[in-house]
Amino acid sequence: MKKLLTIASLCIALSACSSSGSFKIPEIAPDVPRIQFENMFLRGVFNWWEADPSYKFKRSGSGWTVDVELIADGQPYDFRLSDAKWTPSQSCGGKYKGQPVMLGSTVYLVCEQGSENLQFTPSSTGTYRFTATSASAGEVALVVSKV
Repeated sequence: MKKLLTIASLCIALSACSSSGSFKIPEIAPDVPRIQFENMFLRGVFNWWEADPSYKFKRSGSGWTVDVELIADGQPYDFRLSDAKWTPSQSCGGKYKGQPVMLGSTVYLVCEQGSENLQFTPSSTGTYRFTATSASAGEVALVVSKV
């Protein structure tokens, strides 16, 4: 990256001396790390925020999934997706604190430092499947469904 900027600066300086034309530096897209679903865990109040192997995402036909037994007591479950080390680029959450996740609806998570906990309130006690897939750069699409 430093070499590219040095070369671009040199080209601008040389072209300014030799011509009256303009030189445009091409925009370079920011380097967004790939979300490593194979290392992701569903972490929340239901598992004391631990990277518990039984909450690790597994590849399935529809993306990456994990099934969780939840009790419907009217209270929301706070949660997020993250690797075992809470790496900022691999920790995915809401765009704002307490962002709700509705059954069967897609919610888009941001994977960066400063993302917030999500909240899901089950309507009935049972097993719920959390399915994650890649969305746009640095985002994950999440759908919660009843199994």
